[in-house]
Amino acid sequence: MMTQRLLSFLVTAALAACAAPDPSTGPGPRASGPAGDDGGSAVVAEVDGEAITRAELDEEAAAPLARLRQEEYDIRRQVLETLIAERLVGAAARDQGISTEELLRQNVEQGMPSPSPAQLEGIYARNEARFAGQTREQAYARILGLLRERMVVEKRREFEASLRENSEVTIFLDAPRVAIDIPDGAVGAGPEDAPVTIVEFTDYQCPYCHRAQDVIDQVLEQYDGQVRLVHLDFPLENHPGAVPAARAARCAAEQGRFWDYHRSLMKETGSLDQDDLAQRAATLKLDEGGFAECLASDRHLETIEAEFQLGSDLGVTGTPAYFINGRMISGARPLSAFTEIIDAELAGD
Repeated sequence: MMTQRLLSFLVTAALAACAAPDPSTGPGPRASGPAGDDGGSAVVAEVDGEAITRAELDEEAAAPLARLRQEEYDIRRQVLETLIAERLVGAAARDQGISTEELLRQNVEQGMPSPSPAQLEGIYARNEARFAGQTREQAYARILGLLRERMVVEKRREFEASLRENSEVTIFLDAPRVAIDIPDGAVGAGPEDAPVTIVEFTDYQCPYCHRAQDVIDQVLEQYDGQVRLVHLDFPLENHPGAVPAARAARCAAEQGRFWDYHRSLMKETGSLDQDDLAQRAATLKLDEGGFAECLASDRHLETIEAEFQLGSDLGVTGTPAYFINGRMISGARPLSAFTEIIDAELAGD
């Protein structure tokens, strides 16, 4: 049975991304796997004597199958992480000659700090509507319970991490990997011959993309010269400002200022309407006439749409999404999620 900690993680991971309301499931040969030993010529159906081959089927099903493979891997990996943690805790308990329950009590539950009355009152005041029909004492008790549960989860995670640091853990679970045909003219940062390429699919109106930018900055700084970042647009249908912002960034690119404009969109909130986009250009001292003419045209729209289709073909359904040498991670993830894969790629694992 899946543990509550794992369920909590999966829910959190699922929420840490902007999702497309109606994801495309169009054809996607870039994401398809092997068609079989027969090269895909096997006939899987006939319609009035006309054959449908395995290759045709795989091409049409590539995008949903890519998503399915990634979801399967993510679930297996998280269950594996839970099993590893349980093994480490069990081994530590045996070494000390105590039960796992006692080990956790001593290292996780014991000495748990209690929130101050001021903290309780602050939480209660900010969420008073949620406690309608309850006395203040009942509300405080509920808040204490929720806080303690959260602190136990965090402290146990820290304890398990400390056990792992002092143990030898090797993971052999293979992650799905796809080949990505990076479009000509795609904007990139870092050496073109870097051993690791990160392809990012982002939406300028997605708050999780904004949150993830700090982590991407840390990655580029930590692996300076070893990582190349390629930006691709994936504007979601329910974000009306995403396409205009993507076009504006490409207009800035015409003046050699893509990354400066990109960072403005990612780090500074705004309405993303025409006035906002123009003001960002003025702040960067871009040629206002050239920028305005570009923004009024549709010359970058086809490229943006093509990049969205590429992401859909690869199984992207929300933003941000990253492919590290073809290995996908989704959502606003911590730095460790990137370093684990990058370090493995640099090591040739």
